[in-house]
Amino acid sequence: MTDSIFAYAGQILRVDLSSGKTWTEPFEAEDRRKWIGGTGLGAKILWKEVPPEAGWDHPENRLVMATGPLAGLPVWGTGGLTVVTRGALTNGATNTQANGFFGANLKCCGFDAIVIQGQSPEWVYLHVHSDGVELRDASSLLGKDTWQTQQALEEVTALNGHNLSVYSIGPAGENLVRFAAIQGDYGHVASKNGCGAVMGKKKLKAVAIERGKKGIAAAHPRALYAAADEIAHNLKTDASTRGLYLFGTLGGVRNLYGMGALPIRNYTTNVWPEDVDTKKWEGKNLREGFDHRGHQCSACGMHHCHMLVIGSGRHKGEVVDEPEYEGWSGAGWAIGATEPSEVAWLNDRLDRACVDVNEFGWLCGWVMECQQKGYLSDKDLGFRLEWGDVEGANRLLQMIYRREGLGDLLAEGVKRAAEKLGGEAADCAIYTEIGNTPRGHDHRSRWEEMLDTCTGSGGTLDTAPPVQPTEFGLPARIEPQDPEAVPKQVGVLRGRRTFEDSLGACAFTTRVSMHVLCRSVEAATGWDFRMEEAIRNGRRTAALLRAFNLRCGIGPELEKPSKRYCSTPVNGPVAGVSISDHWEKMLDIWYETVGYDRKTGRPTPETLRSLELEEVIESLWGAEVKT
Repeated sequence: MTDSIFAYAGQILRVDLSSGKTWTEPFEAEDRRKWIGGTGLGAKILWKEVPPEAGWDHPENRLVMATGPLAGLPVWGTGGLTVVTRGALTNGATNTQANGFFGANLKCCGFDAIVIQGQSPEWVYLHVHSDGVELRDASSLLGKDTWQTQQALEEVTALNGHNLSVYSIGPAGENLVRFAAIQGDYGHVASKNGCGAVMGKKKLKAVAIERGKKGIAAAHPRALYAAADEIAHNLKTDASTRGLYLFGTLGGVRNLYGMGALPIRNYTTNVWPEDVDTKKWEGKNLREGFDHRGHQCSACGMHHCHMLVIGSGRHKGEVVDEPEYEGWSGAGWAIGATEPSEVAWLNDRLDRACVDVNEFGWLCGWVMECQQKGYLSDKDLGFRLEWGDVEGANRLLQMIYRREGLGDLLAEGVKRAAEKLGGEAADCAIYTEIGNTPRGHDHRSRWEEMLDTCTGSGGTLDTAPPVQPTEFGLPARIEPQDPEAVPKQVGVLRGRRTFEDSLGACAFTTRVSMHVLCRSVEAATGWDFRMEEAIRNGRRTAALLRAFNLRCGIGPELEKPSKRYCSTPVNGPVAGVSISDHWEKMLDIWYETVGYDRKTGRPTPETLRSLELEEVIESLWGAEVKT
């Protein structure tokens, strides 16, 4: 690393699994400023190197594992990993994040990203350390879950804790389950759009990165520490983030229930069963209900991502990773499971098998409802699966990741399974027509997230819930079912989340002012960096991911929710309120706001020029409009 490179390692590691060759290339200064890192860098590589005929399972598909300029520096939550690829669920762009120690370790080994191509003839894992890079035989790791894989590699390297970050696939990835994830560091998951299936198709079992010895320089260290302190102080003291600081996302269960946004029993109700002890589900009580062990991420002081010991029930004494809110949702409420210790155990099974907990929740809840209503028989499944049956849900999980019986179809994901069964069974399934599924919320009361999920280009939310919208000239709060204000807000905020995902920073620690985030980037890199550039950067990346999807045949005709996804709640706080009648109008407003063509879905030439994406204009619009 030269003295002129601040915050970056300045090198990209390239791996060709077909030939077994590895090499490095520079991460040029121009690209660092234009694409930042993480999602931005991944989007650029996807666009440049993956042609439309190279589907998710093609050797020419790229698997980009990247971080950003803040990784390895003292800003909270900046050890992040971003995975960008062409994913198995939508066969389109994927942008998904995890935390832990991957990003910091990678930078300390001298790399900002790993770009993986080809398909190995035999199972391998990638070992990265300060003195070199090796592809090693992974045959002894096959069949192991993600925790077992990490433990085995800790034994091989005689390293553990933050000294070795391991991201791997479990049996779901090995068997190409379309919603397989990539899990690392005991509980951190890059979960969206089947990125683990891509890794499995490449026969790459794991990536193990030692904590290297190469330094990371900041341009203005004192200013960086000041910005980091301000971010930490705001997270600890601001009323909107203090609960997150103290309890992570555990408070989401009660908070979202009060909004009608907790998904209960596959969207069939928004009301808790009468026999539920609601006090157990308050964030503080969830935390106190277990013996907790520390397990946080690189450079982070959030009380989040702990390990816990199950204190009662059938699995008493087992150590599991504390579920995020989406674990309590997908392994719990979406399937009617209401005992926290049982839900925590199932969430851990999902992490170890390495599947997306949200997709599994919608899939399992759908199967339960279909059996209840007679659309699937006991014979079809092989057993009876009732609401709340955690052991049965684990049995279903095993059928899926082994691709046994009906599990072979279910391994294709909710949309494909529902379309195969058809009829009334299909009407019960929750998915987007593009092929992805919502995060762990009932979006019928959070219209901004349904719109964002259906129009997003990365296989999940592109914009996410608003953070300090007044910085963008928007109201501090809007009515969440306002068909005009919602699409306007989602459109105006487009770019913020994508920019954050390029920094190597956790979404829970970037819930502060954009101006403070930009000051941290300035201090780290030495750039004169303002909010306007950050948002333009994020919108540039979002537009390029959309252009990639359009080139792959994923168009605006697919930007709609399934019948159950946009159904009308029958009870709870938003009973009788429906988004369906407003959907087309909301799309009209969103398209106008973001500067995309409503008919074709393409960013307009004017929008592309404003984002410095002139090279994309000819590909999308033809040579005649390039100038």
